[in-house]
Amino acid sequence: MEIEHFASITRNVIRENGFEEFQPTVCLPERKDVRSLAGVPGDEEHEPIALRWAAGIARPEEEYLVAFKCTATEFKVVRFERGISESQVYVAEA
Repeated sequence: MEIEHFASITRNVIRENGFEEFQPTVCLPERKDVRSLAGVPGDEEHEPIALRWAAGIARPEEEYLVAFKCTATEFKVVRFERGISESQVYVAEA
């Protein structure tokens, strides 16, 4: 899955539910599985929590994407595939 595609899906979720309560979300395209991590405190940095959590769910060499808040108005999407990662930051439009 392209990083832009998952960012678009994430934007739709934010539009529907708001950004205030947005929690880290992982997408495992091969399994057609999307999961959200509940209970991450708003005052903690989401990136290390989200990356550890997503890596623990994914199988070795499995492609996965994870989205999480990185500022009060932005979210970041990181895509992992074959040991390589790429990331992009997006403005959250609620």
